[in-house]
Amino acid sequence: MSAESHAWWDRDVDHEGQRIRSDVRNAAYEIWQRVRNQAESVLGDSTAAGELMELSVAQASRYLNRKGIPPDSQTQVGLLLVTFWRLLERRRAKLSRLEPIGGIGDLSGQVPDGTWSSEIDTRLDRDKIVRLLSERSRTILALRNAGYEWSEIANLLNGTATKVKRDFWHEVHRLRRKINPKKKH
Repeated sequence: MSAESHAWWDRDVDHEGQRIRSDVRNAAYEIWQRVRNQAESVLGDSTAAGELMELSVAQASRYLNRKGIPPDSQTQVGLLLVTFWRLLERRRAKLSRLEPIGGIGDLSGQVPDGTWSSEIDTRLDRDKIVRLLSERSRTILALRNAGYEWSEIANLLNGTATKVKRDFWHEVHRLRRKINPKKKH
């Protein structure tokens, strides 16, 4: 595996400026494929594995330092696995709390008709929305398109991931309603 594919956790400090232990980073490399598979098994895909591993590495490193456990004491792999599993379970629980929007009849009205004209309309609406976004939201969109996680964007913009994400989507939905008020969103 290339070092580039692990760049999100292989750094000297975490998002809070705390030093990350190299033994914990090495343990992360050791278990990466295993936890990626675990994330895919639990969530249906492995896209959240990187973010969860980053959080796990930071938490495990802080914990070991706080407890005064010396580097290379052979506890890192187990601690990382447990930490990752707990974060993965929280993510699964959060995703399972999504509320249904109705029955199958309600859903059919939300599916686009798939014609070329509706695809063009959708693209035009998207382009209009992007042009109307505030400078901050265009920055967020560019960062997301570049592969940044919400937490990374929040750090760059001096906010919390929840607020940055909520404000961005609130603006997008407001603009969608403004552009196409008769269309069901």
